[in-house]
Amino acid sequence: MWKPAANVAGMLHCLLLAMLFVQGHVHAQGAAWKPDRTVEIIVGTAPGAAPDKTARSIQRLWQTRGIYEGPVSVVNKPGGGNLIAWTYLNQHAGNGHYQMIGNLNVLISRAIGRSPYAHTDYTWIATLFDEYFAVSVRADSTLSDGKDLIARLMKDPASVVIGVSTSIGGANHLSAALALQRAGIDPRRVRFVAFKGSADSVTAMLGGHVDAVSTAVSAAVPHVRSGVLRTIAVSSPQRLGGALATVPTWMEQGVKGTMTNFRAVIAPRGTEAGAAKYWESRYAALSAEDEWKKDLEANLWVWNFLDSARTVSAITAYADEVDALVGTLGLRKTP
Repeated sequence: MWKPAANVAGMLHCLLLAMLFVQGHVHAQGAAWKPDRTVEIIVGTAPGAAPDKTARSIQRLWQTRGIYEGPVSVVNKPGGGNLIAWTYLNQHAGNGHYQMIGNLNVLISRAIGRSPYAHTDYTWIATLFDEYFAVSVRADSTLSDGKDLIARLMKDPASVVIGVSTSIGGANHLSAALALQRAGIDPRRVRFVAFKGSADSVTAMLGGHVDAVSTAVSAAVPHVRSGVLRTIAVSSPQRLGGALATVPTWMEQGVKGTMTNFRAVIAPRGTEAGAAKYWESRYAALSAEDEWKKDLEANLWVWNFLDSARTVSAITAYADEVDALVGTLGLRKTP
């Protein structure tokens, strides 16, 4: 005979087990992502260049300020105008333990035709700050300022050798090329020489192998302070402070050479949302630290924290602008 009480108890028992299973499944799905191994911050230049300095500042402050206390390694993958580093990053598609310091070169190399990776092939975590570009010479150079450089190149575009990193068509090259092109000089006739990093290009200039260098401002500051290097123009919309406070902008010297770089954090394509949110929160915490802001000020970096969504929006607009600029300067490679 059917026993209602026993059957009801059995049904309730099955229902309870099902509810516990669903709750456990939802909890497992909703568990916050956390790294469980060494995190790599990849840099596409040799040690000493601006992206490398950024990565090492992040590594140091994460540890000393308790923002992220797990093991972090800065991995330098120089060469190929960042292509080696970008390829290495995307070899770890979907893995939240890898990230890279990204900048304008991500967009430039794609626009030129050197990189197979579009800006949509990465997961953009956050924008950290903006950085401008500096054209510098040896302290004893006969080039007095940006106008003097332009005057000399107007007479003979091959008369001055300019060192850049990390490649012809990279951000440092493009910044100088833009200023010269807007001053009426064909940048394709100027003798640019590429080095693996800004530290190498500065060393070459101090050794007399090139006449000037175009670098991120942070690469110029230590040498300006030591008195061996003199900056003759910066690409900022207004004068910078610190060691470059007396350096005129390109605009002040009659050239519409304003160009800003960004320093952002990118992760491999397909990085899960939980991992992206985790790192976005760590960078938001970093950006609020007074010590980080002091680091920015010391390097003449301009604070400009943007979360992931706003970064993607800004990068999309930058990509269109860079593509147009590369076309104007005749830098796009043909198949």
